[in-house]
Amino acid sequence: ERIGGSRLLLTHASPYYEALLGPGTVEGVSGVVKPDKDFSSAAHRALIGQLHALGNAPLPAELDVRLELICLAAKLRDAPSAGPNAAARVLERCERAVRDSLCADNCLAVLLQLKPCAAEVPELVEAAHAVVCKHVATVLKQPDWLEFAKQYTEAALGIMEDIAL
Repeated sequence: ERIGGSRLLLTHASPYYEALLGPGTVEGVSGVVKPDKDFSSAAHRALIGQLHALGNAPLPAELDVRLELICLAAKLRDAPSAGPNAAARVLERCERAVRDSLCADNCLAVLLQLKPCAAEVPELVEAAHAVVCKHVATVLKQPDWLEFAKQYTEAALGIMEDIAL
């Protein structure tokens, strides 16, 4: 899927795109940036919209797209910057929105989807883990519990030990 964007706005809002679309780069000459295959087109579309608005556009309503946007923005946030870095603003806003919506019904999905970028958002991961521990009886009944236990074996065992005590 082709997602349009303004070179001027993207390079102004993000050091990552400034370097990527710079003179002498393949992308700079062609004006075409290949999307990161680890993320959906919905996440890329949301990021481009955010960068065009310097990180102030409405956030996606869907939790899975918001979580992808967190990981994508975290990837772009750490680019060296002399100017504004809208990715940092997007990351901050998404983290806050997800943290505010954390509950027993979505905490496992949050942990599972944030696994690739957990080191970038440790406070959010910690908050989701706290919700798991607080609502363990509800969480254990969720279909995501088995996947969580596979990916976070130590955390799942710790939760089970806490229940036993």
